Amino acid sequence: MIDKDSSIISNKQAIVACDLFLSLRLYHLPEWLQVHLKIAFPNVEIVPVNTPDSPLINEDATIYWGNRITSEIIKNMPKLKWIHFGSVGVNRANAEEVSKRDILITSSKGLVISSMVTSAVAFMTNLARGIHYSQMLRNEKNMNRDSFDDYFDQIHELAGERCLIVGFGDVGKKLVKICKALEMNVSVVGRSINKHDLVDDFFTLDQIPTAVSNADYVINLLPLNTETKQVFTQKVFEKMKPSAFFINIGRGETVDEDALIVALKNKQITGAGLDVFAQEPLTDSSPLWSMENVILSPHVAGLSKGYWDRQASLFTHNLKCHLENDNNSMNNIVDIKPNGILR
Repeated sequence: MIDKDSSIISNKQAIVACDLFLSLRLYHLPEWLQVHLKIAFPNVEIVPVNTPDSPLINEDATIYWGNRITSEIIKNMPKLKWIHFGSVGVNRANAEEVSKRDILITSSKGLVISSMVTSAVAFMTNLARGIHYSQMLRNEKNMNRDSFDDYFDQIHELAGERCLIVGFGDVGKKLVKICKALEMNVSVVGRSINKHDLVDDFFTLDQIPTAVSNADYVINLLPLNTETKQVFTQKVFEKMKPSAFFINIGRGETVDEDALIVALKNKQITGAGLDVFAQEPLTDSSPLWSMENVILSPHVAGLSKGYWDRQASLFTHNLKCHLENDNNSMNNIVDIKPNGILR
């Protein structure tokens, strides 16, 4: 956590184009953070952009901070040297343009690990215990225990169940420990097969259809890139057990949502917990709204009241390094692969 009564860190000049001035608190720089940055970096100007009340770009800015940058914005900011994402995902950055202009990318990886793990476990436990069905009965003002009998066969314990975690980054590694503490069998899908003391089986991305076949819970943590777009296809859902649950707190576009809806309607799987969608916000016409075997949340798996403290520390450190031409000491630098994939 930063010292909110901080003194000057750097007198270097810079203009930061920032889209974190929306009405929602998650996307609005807290007043205390704005004050901190003004004191710590008196010659750094933070300029609102890409909000309903501000211009789309600032042509003089060398830094962009936020979540809403697009390829068009990058192309129209000729002085841009560094983009810092307030999120873990960086798929909004145009890899080709960024690579061509040698623009540095950093993410907020690590800031939401605990929140994401908590959300994954919350979805899993709620689905296992049928809390969504209890909520339906509550809405009917019916707390008669006999009314729950229709859902008896869908109530589970987690101990002894098989969990497949798809995505073995920082969140996946911590989630493995939690699932093991709950006495679950844990398998993982990652980029390569690596031994891990707590993982029972390890699969690569191209083995997802095989990996899901024995899982009781499939938890998707994948980021969106050219390798992961719609990796959860009709074929994958057809391979899942009819008693299985699918949980997505990664990215919506990693899933063929139409295929998922068919699988839920046809009871190819028992239910789902979804925090992200192919189109956000979820459209009014989506069948997911009316499915009683689905729990929905509005892309909030990474939210926590401690987020801004951690974001402040990360951005302060990285800004200091960047102004001192010490980019190698910055945290969460995103590797831009030759094939255009942002890691």
